[in-house]
Amino acid sequence: MSCILLLMLQVPGIASASSIFGHQNTTVPKGQTVDDVYVVGGDVDVLGQVNGIVVVINGNLHIGSSAKINGVVVVIGGELNQDPGAVLVDDLFDISLDNATQNSLLLGGGIVAGLWVVQFAGSLLIVLLPVMIWILGKKKIASFTEKFQNAPLGRLLSTGFLTGSAITALCILLLVTIIGIPVLVIVLIIALFAVALGTTVLSYRIGHMVKWSEQRSEWLKVFCGAALIAAFSNIPIIGWILYFVIALLALGICTLWIAGKLKRKA
Repeated sequence: MSCILLLMLQVPGIASASSIFGHQNTTVPKGQTVDDVYVVGGDVDVLGQVNGIVVVINGNLHIGSSAKINGVVVVIGGELNQDPGAVLVDDLFDISLDNATQNSLLLGGGIVAGLWVVQFAGSLLIVLLPVMIWILGKKKIASFTEKFQNAPLGRLLSTGFLTGSAITALCILLLVTIIGIPVLVIVLIIALFAVALGTTVLSYRIGHMVKWSEQRSEWLKVFCGAALIAAFSNIPIIGWILYFVIALLALGICTLWIAGKLKRKA
């Protein structure tokens, strides 16, 4: 009995069911009809008729002259051999996993993973930076936020647009000369800090409008608003436009604050 079982394991699988899910060599004999064939890690020899899909992963597929396949044929990581006279009704896909393909898949997967990591890190910064600025600044940030709590958005947006245009022009001029590159880095750092500071104010304004945060701590209002900004910023295209507007509003807040300071000193 043991010898018989051993021999059965050594013989390639023969199609005998409506759908075949195999992990060994499989054969669809001539004159036999099955619905689907799925084989992983084994070779497939189709001599009969398949009315559904044929999927072979990490194995070779041989389609005999007497075979007729009425569905899609997909071969991944193996070779496809088709004899003259075989009938294929639907599409055929042969994906070779040679070195070039593997390198392309790794490169593409690495780019996608890298973009996802950058997006995730950016979302964390959008949420955590305003909360940290609020907690560390305490009363100063609270008074700063209260001052611009009801400032008109149109005025903030127009001011931020003018400030952003001026910063962009300055960065272009500094980028032309090698000497100006260190100054360019300082300007960008100041601009990013201004955006973070202004985003704190906007996060508080947005969080203050959420009913859930009415009876919560002030920093929770900032967290709630920043989380909403981060969530909507992850929407493709629309999110980028949204955060661009948020950045302009943040620059407008800081510009008006600096202008007010200079006016009082004068």
